[in-house]
Amino acid sequence: MILKTLCATLPLIASLLFAPLPARAGQQKSPIIDQSPRVIKLWPKGAPGATGDSDEDTPAIIPYLPAPDKNTGAGALICPGGAFTNRAVNHEGVLIAQWLKSRGIAGFVLRYRIRPLYTRDDSTQDALRGLRYLRANAAEFRLDPNRIGIIGFSAGAELAMFAVFKPAPAQPEAEDPIDRVSSQANFMILAYGSSPMPASLNTNDVAIPPTFMFCTAEDMGHLRGMMELYAGLVRAKVPVETHFFVNGEHGVGFPEGDPVLGEWPKLMFNWARAGGFLTPEPRVAVEGIVKVDGEPLPHGYVIFTPLDKNGPPPVTAYVFNTGEVLGRFAIRQNQGLVPGRYRVEVRQNATRWLSNARNEVIIKMNQKLRAGQATEADRREWNDYARKRDLSPNIEGQRAYRRRRPKDKNDIVVEIKAGAESRIQIEIFSR
Repeated sequence: MILKTLCATLPLIASLLFAPLPARAGQQKSPIIDQSPRVIKLWPKGAPGATGDSDEDTPAIIPYLPAPDKNTGAGALICPGGAFTNRAVNHEGVLIAQWLKSRGIAGFVLRYRIRPLYTRDDSTQDALRGLRYLRANAAEFRLDPNRIGIIGFSAGAELAMFAVFKPAPAQPEAEDPIDRVSSQANFMILAYGSSPMPASLNTNDVAIPPTFMFCTAEDMGHLRGMMELYAGLVRAKVPVETHFFVNGEHGVGFPEGDPVLGEWPKLMFNWARAGGFLTPEPRVAVEGIVKVDGEPLPHGYVIFTPLDKNGPPPVTAYVFNTGEVLGRFAIRQNQGLVPGRYRVEVRQNATRWLSNARNEVIIKMNQKLRAGQATEADRREWNDYARKRDLSPNIEGQRAYRRRRPKDKNDIVVEIKAGAESRIQIEIFSR
């Protein structure tokens, strides 16, 4: 009898314990937040050639927008892979978009049409429409229309290539405002998927954007195509950076946490930042002289790290002393600094260094050798010189300086201003 009573009472006790507390007077109930992503149809009235009205007949984008204080103004159309019969929308779509979003880059996952319902031409049409849609609606998405790229994985990388190699030009008189802008991508990122450049492609007519590529040697089938594409891009003088890792299966996406392959998204981000895709600011050419303890820096480099804003890239200037002016560095405008404040760090690699480009004996001998005029006396002179040179180590380890003097409290900071070239004199004292 006691057991029956207890069993009957337990549900009542549980309902009392876990029942929601009644709202206080004047207190509103918390709104239910819809966590489902926003889906934007690329053709609200139906895609060209659509044979149905399901999601798979309706190309769309799913936006993942960064917070205003993090937004860099850059955006990327993301094409998941899946052999054109599937879409790896999670690890090659949503997770990629969230990664980009956290770094100030708007990500837009593309829902493109797949086989057997549609052809690759239909998929390409969807990618072209996606790029156009982002550019036409750049203001709504807080995008810079000149910094919109495309990123693809596996079959999605091939799709990105198709869209880049056959861009849809702007049609100013078109009735549809989306068609009034170009589909031209401003950068392209390809992960373990591509094809060789089409033999019929005229690179004088198609502006192939700067490109970043990633693959692994283990994924040999896709690596071959990427190697051929890389060679083609180099021949076409397209700025391209490529990272081929030894191990790694096909389809890794952005493998955060992997101590080896997990580096490729970071390399890609650094490439995007160094390429100026994360800031609209114009770059400034910078040159200067670095001295340590009153003498020109023999060999090393200067790192400029931005202190303001999102997006400006850090820039490194090297001092190899191959020219006439010792301690000099120069940064061209296309690789220059964005106006703003920078922390300066000097790295010293040697205390004594003479570049072959400034060595009079080596210069003279190379000239004679190329002209076939080197005599036995010249060779003896060169041998004697080589034996007398002091090429022994002259530094115990790389030296790093962030402050003008060791006891200074503040780092060295310079400000770069827009306009003419900036000239900087950097004086470091080790004691």
